[in-house]
Amino acid sequence: MSLSKNMATVIEAIEDHLHRRNRTFGKSSDQSGNNWATEDRLVPFQAISGNGVYGADADDEAKVFGTDDTPLITGENKFDPGMILLEDVSVDTTYILRLIWGSGTMADAITAGQYSTIPVMFDSTNPQLSAGIPFLIGIPQITVGMKLWIQAKNATDNATADFYLVAHGY
Repeated sequence: MSLSKNMATVIEAIEDHLHRRNRTFGKSSDQSGNNWATEDRLVPFQAISGNGVYGADADDEAKVFGTDDTPLITGENKFDPGMILLEDVSVDTTYILRLIWGSGTMADAITAGQYSTIPVMFDSTNPQLSAGIPFLIGIPQITVGMKLWIQAKNATDNATADFYLVAHGY
């Protein structure tokens, strides 16, 4: 029995995704412009929660990728932020992280539905039980030059989530 052409195309795309060169990113030292991420920098991004809502104050979101941060490797047209490593939290309860992508403002991207959400839990008093391995996140391939923000929601106001992001390009 042979695979259909469509199935072979799907398998080839999965193989390509699984065997891409990954890059790990931390927060750049100056986020005033459009260069928000630095490869292999051991300073995590931080998203700050509102009181049971996504952080509502200015700069509560983590600026992860600015327009100058891509392509990850010269010649690539798209990138895929496919994994996240939660490093620390200020409150040991469930967070929901919202990953937002767009070419304009974060608010415009949210209105357009350009986001994914993931629940995360981390025990800062016993991190060996909940930390140490990046986990997959569901987000589509993003066109080079688009921005990526991450917001946090927690039942506690000003709760923080610190993380690194792993991405690869196409």
